[in-house]
Amino acid sequence: MMNKSRKLTGICLLVLAVSLSACSGLTQSDKPATKTWWLEPYTDMTPAESSDPAVLLNVSVTVVPGLDTDQVLTLSDKAELNAYSAARWAEHLPELLSSLSERSLASSGRFAVVSARAQCELQLELQAFFADLSPSGETTGVRVAIKGRYQCKGGEAELLHLDALIPVRDERMSVIVSAFQQAVDRVMKDLLGSLGD
Repeated sequence: MMNKSRKLTGICLLVLAVSLSACSGLTQSDKPATKTWWLEPYTDMTPAESSDPAVLLNVSVTVVPGLDTDQVLTLSDKAELNAYSAARWAEHLPELLSSLSERSLASSGRFAVVSARAQCELQLELQAFFADLSPSGETTGVRVAIKGRYQCKGGEAELLHLDALIPVRDERMSVIVSAFQQAVDRVMKDLLGSLGD
Protein backbone atom coordinates (compact mmCIF):
# COMPACT_ATOMS: atom_id res chain seq x y z
CA MET A 1 0.00 0.00 0.00
CA MET A 2 2.84 2.34 0.94
CA ASN A 3 4.57 1.55 -2.33
CA LYS A 4 1.48 2.56 -4.32
CA SER A 5 1.27 5.81 -2.35
CA ARG A 6 4.90 6.64 -3.16
CA LYS A 7 4.39 5.87 -6.84
CA LEU A 8 1.28 8.07 -6.92
CA THR A 9 3.15 10.91 -5.19
CA GLY A 10 6.05 10.55 -7.63
CA ILE A 11 3.70 10.64 -10.63
CA CYS A 12 1.93 13.74 -9.24
CA LEU A 13 5.28 15.50 -8.69
CA LEU A 14 6.39 14.61 -12.21
CA VAL A 15 3.13 15.94 -13.71
CA LEU A 16 3.49 19.12 -11.64
CA ALA A 17 7.11 19.64 -12.75
CA VAL A 18 6.18 19.16 -16.43
CA SER A 19 3.24 21.58 -16.06
CA LEU A 20 5.42 24.24 -14.45
CA SER A 21 8.11 23.99 -17.10
CA ALA A 22 5.45 24.26 -19.83
CA CYS A 23 3.93 27.34 -18.18
CA SER A 24 7.30 29.06 -17.87
CA GLY A 25 7.40 29.23 -21.67
CA LEU A 26 4.25 31.34 -21.55
CA THR A 27 5.88 33.98 -19.35
CA GLN A 28 9.01 34.37 -21.49
CA SER A 29 9.08 36.21 -24.79
CA ASP A 30 11.62 37.07 -27.45
CA LYS A 31 9.92 40.45 -27.89
CA PRO A 32 11.73 43.43 -26.34
CA ALA A 33 10.10 44.94 -23.27
CA THR A 34 7.88 47.94 -23.99
CA LYS A 35 9.46 51.23 -22.92
CA THR A 36 7.35 54.21 -21.91
CA TRP A 37 8.68 57.64 -22.90
CA TRP A 38 8.11 60.95 -21.12
CA LEU A 39 7.86 64.50 -22.51
CA GLU A 40 8.22 67.71 -20.49
CA PRO A 41 6.21 70.94 -20.85
CA TYR A 42 8.00 74.00 -22.19
CA THR A 43 9.07 76.10 -19.20
CA ASP A 44 11.98 78.20 -20.53
CA MET A 45 9.92 81.37 -20.93
CA THR A 46 10.51 83.90 -18.15
CA PRO A 47 7.31 84.13 -16.08
CA ALA A 48 5.44 87.41 -16.55
CA GLU A 49 6.09 90.00 -13.85
CA SER A 50 3.00 92.02 -14.73
CA SER A 51 0.67 93.25 -12.01
CA ASP A 52 -2.24 92.09 -14.19
CA PRO A 53 -3.90 88.89 -12.98
CA ALA A 54 -3.41 85.76 -15.04
CA VAL A 55 -5.92 85.27 -17.86
CA LEU A 56 -8.42 82.52 -16.99
CA LEU A 57 -8.13 80.16 -19.93
CA ASN A 58 -10.05 77.05 -20.94
CA VAL A 59 -8.04 74.66 -23.14
CA SER A 60 -9.58 71.92 -25.28
CA VAL A 61 -7.60 69.47 -27.40
CA THR A 62 -8.62 67.18 -30.24
CA VAL A 63 -6.55 65.06 -32.63
CA VAL A 64 -7.03 64.07 -36.26
CA PRO A 65 -7.90 60.40 -36.94
CA GLY A 66 -4.95 58.08 -36.39
CA LEU A 67 -3.36 60.12 -33.62
CA ASP A 68 -5.56 58.97 -30.74
CA THR A 69 -2.94 56.54 -29.49
CA ASP A 70 -0.10 56.18 -27.01
CA GLN A 71 2.19 54.62 -29.63
CA VAL A 72 5.23 56.47 -30.97
CA LEU A 73 4.10 56.81 -34.58
CA THR A 74 5.97 56.82 -37.88
CA LEU A 75 4.85 58.03 -41.31
CA SER A 76 6.45 56.55 -44.42
CA ASP A 77 7.05 58.38 -47.71
CA LYS A 78 4.04 56.40 -49.02
CA ALA A 79 1.74 57.80 -46.28
CA GLU A 80 1.74 54.57 -44.27
CA LEU A 81 1.10 55.33 -40.60
CA ASN A 82 2.84 52.83 -38.34
CA ALA A 83 4.58 52.71 -34.95
CA TYR A 84 7.93 51.86 -33.43
CA SER A 85 7.69 48.48 -31.73
CA ALA A 86 7.87 48.41 -27.95
CA ALA A 87 7.72 52.21 -27.57
CA ARG A 88 4.86 54.09 -25.92
CA TRP A 89 4.16 57.60 -24.65
CA ALA A 90 3.13 58.00 -21.03
CA GLU A 91 -0.45 58.75 -22.17
CA HIS A 92 -2.59 58.86 -25.32
CA LEU A 93 -1.80 61.89 -27.50
CA PRO A 94 -4.97 63.95 -26.73
CA GLU A 95 -4.30 63.74 -22.99
CA LEU A 96 -0.55 64.17 -23.48
CA LEU A 97 -0.98 67.36 -25.55
CA SER A 98 -3.56 68.70 -23.08
CA SER A 99 -1.14 68.23 -20.21
CA LEU A 100 1.86 69.66 -22.07
CA SER A 101 -0.01 72.74 -23.32
CA GLU A 102 -1.74 73.47 -19.99
CA ARG A 103 1.49 73.17 -18.00
CA SER A 104 3.43 75.23 -20.57
CA LEU A 105 0.80 78.01 -20.48
CA ALA A 106 0.62 78.01 -16.68
CA SER A 107 4.42 78.15 -16.31
CA SER A 108 4.49 81.44 -18.26
CA GLY A 109 2.62 83.11 -15.39
CA ARG A 110 0.26 84.77 -17.90
CA PHE A 111 -2.47 82.12 -17.85
CA ALA A 112 -4.41 80.13 -15.29
CA VAL A 113 -5.98 77.07 -16.89
CA VAL A 114 -9.54 76.58 -15.65
CA SER A 115 -12.62 74.67 -16.76
CA ALA A 116 -15.18 77.23 -15.53
CA ARG A 117 -15.32 81.05 -15.48
CA ALA A 118 -12.81 81.23 -18.34
CA GLN A 119 -12.17 84.61 -19.94
CA CYS A 120 -10.64 83.04 -23.05
CA GLU A 121 -10.90 79.79 -24.98
CA LEU A 122 -8.02 77.95 -26.64
CA GLN A 123 -8.96 75.11 -28.99
CA LEU A 124 -6.09 72.99 -30.30
CA GLU A 125 -6.13 70.23 -32.91
CA LEU A 126 -3.08 68.00 -33.15
CA GLN A 127 -2.50 67.28 -36.83
CA ALA A 128 0.94 65.65 -36.81
CA PHE A 129 2.92 63.89 -34.10
CA PHE A 130 5.11 61.33 -35.79
CA ALA A 131 8.56 60.53 -37.12
CA ASP A 132 9.05 60.79 -40.89
CA LEU A 133 10.64 57.78 -42.58
CA SER A 134 12.77 57.68 -45.73
CA PRO A 135 11.97 55.24 -48.59
CA SER A 136 14.49 52.84 -47.00
CA GLY A 137 12.64 53.02 -43.65
CA GLU A 138 15.15 55.18 -41.76
CA THR A 139 14.00 57.99 -39.49
CA THR A 140 14.72 61.37 -41.11
CA GLY A 141 12.91 63.73 -38.74
CA VAL A 142 10.17 64.34 -36.23
CA ARG A 143 7.12 66.46 -37.03
CA VAL A 144 4.63 68.12 -34.68
CA ALA A 145 1.85 70.27 -36.14
CA ILE A 146 -1.04 71.94 -34.35
CA LYS A 147 -3.88 74.13 -35.59
CA GLY A 148 -5.70 76.26 -33.09
CA ARG A 149 -8.20 78.98 -32.33
CA TYR A 150 -7.83 81.50 -29.50
CA GLN A 151 -10.65 83.84 -28.51
CA CYS A 152 -11.38 86.00 -25.50
CA LYS A 153 -14.85 87.26 -24.61
CA GLY A 154 -15.77 90.22 -26.78
CA GLY A 155 -12.69 89.80 -29.00
CA GLU A 156 -11.98 88.42 -32.43
CA ALA A 157 -10.83 84.83 -32.85
CA GLU A 158 -7.16 84.35 -33.62
CA LEU A 159 -6.21 81.38 -35.78
CA LEU A 160 -3.01 79.54 -34.90
CA HIS A 161 -0.73 77.40 -37.08
CA LEU A 162 2.13 75.79 -35.17
CA ASP A 163 4.59 73.47 -36.88
CA ALA A 164 8.01 72.04 -36.02
CA LEU A 165 10.22 69.66 -37.98
CA ILE A 166 13.36 68.42 -36.21
CA PRO A 167 15.91 66.42 -38.28
CA VAL A 168 17.02 63.04 -36.93
CA ARG A 169 20.10 61.11 -38.05
CA ASP A 170 20.09 58.29 -35.51
CA GLU A 171 17.80 55.30 -35.05
CA ARG A 172 18.16 55.10 -31.26
CA MET A 173 14.81 55.65 -29.58
CA SER A 174 16.31 58.04 -27.02
CA VAL A 175 17.49 60.31 -29.87
CA ILE A 176 14.09 60.18 -31.58
CA VAL A 177 12.29 61.02 -28.31
CA SER A 178 14.74 63.90 -27.76
CA ALA A 179 13.73 65.24 -31.20
CA PHE A 180 10.06 64.99 -30.18
CA GLN A 181 10.91 67.01 -27.06
CA GLN A 182 12.59 69.70 -29.18
CA ALA A 183 9.55 69.82 -31.48
CA VAL A 184 7.16 70.13 -28.52
CA ASP A 185 9.31 72.92 -27.05
CA ARG A 186 9.28 74.79 -30.35
CA VAL A 187 5.50 74.61 -30.88
CA MET A 188 4.78 75.53 -27.23
CA LYS A 189 7.17 78.51 -27.44
CA ASP A 190 5.44 79.60 -30.67
CA LEU A 191 2.04 79.11 -29.02
CA LEU A 192 2.97 81.38 -26.12
CA GLY A 193 4.37 83.95 -28.54
CA SER A 194 1.23 83.83 -30.70
CA LEU A 195 -1.13 84.50 -27.81
CA GLY A 196 0.44 87.91 -27.21
CA ASP A 197 -0.15 89.99 -24.12
